[in-house]
Amino acid sequence: MRIYIITMDDPVQTYDFIKDVIDERESDIVGLAVPNGDRLTLSKGKSKYEYILSLFLIMGPYYFVKNSWKAIRHKILKKMSKLGLVKDPTIIYYANKKGIETKVIKSPNNEEFREYLKTLNLDIIINQSQSFIKKELLEIPKIGVLNRHNALLPKNRGRLTPFWVLFNQEIRTGVSIHFVEESLDSGDIIVQKEYEVGKKDTFNSLVIKNYELASEAMIEALSILEKKEYKLLDNDCSLATYNTTPTLKEAMRYRFGKNKKSQ
Repeated sequence: MRIYIITMDDPVQTYDFIKDVIDERESDIVGLAVPNGDRLTLSKGKSKYEYILSLFLIMGPYYFVKNSWKAIRHKILKKMSKLGLVKDPTIIYYANKKGIETKVIKSPNNEEFREYLKTLNLDIIINQSQSFIKKELLEIPKIGVLNRHNALLPKNRGRLTPFWVLFNQEIRTGVSIHFVEESLDSGDIIVQKEYEVGKKDTFNSLVIKNYELASEAMIEALSILEKKEYKLLDNDCSLATYNTTPTLKEAMRYRFGKNKKSQ
């Protein structure tokens, strides 16, 4: 199986997830690309400052500062590594160390990048970038493009799903590995890992639990797709719910209002 990974350079959660996949399927991974953008990349018309303040309320001061420091430290170490003072902390460095060819790209949908991917005879692309993948890229791998989603699809499609699970006081959540389509989080589901939301769970604890399951789920999905015959779970659009980026008002309701869980 020939696998290509497109991923954020994110030190908070994504690095360990992608590292685990690389470690497990090292001989199958033919390349890795990191596009521009990060978790603070928002759709047009959205305020980055309002989003950051919303995250502060959703995470709480401790985790907000902790995760912010991880991101800031990562950027500092990247600059220091270019001077030869410290080891490069990026997933690109880790992949290179494993002998995997890497690229820094503007966008996964860039025509030049797509033409390059066509030369690789790919079976699967794993996408963990912040970009919506267009049809021209979706058609390149023989099997398809895969995504890790932090919710039990078809419910909770969209962004920051652990927040919405708590905001809506749902009792179960988990991780879905699914095929990517042009529509948001709409492709057939290969693997789901489910667990119960506890009374003391917070946004931070759900994110941690989800990423603890994510590597296992993705590795299992790759093993399933290697088989000649496999069954997929229907990602039924008639049952879907959709989440947008939380507003400041919604974040305040979560932190202080009737939607608040024990923190």
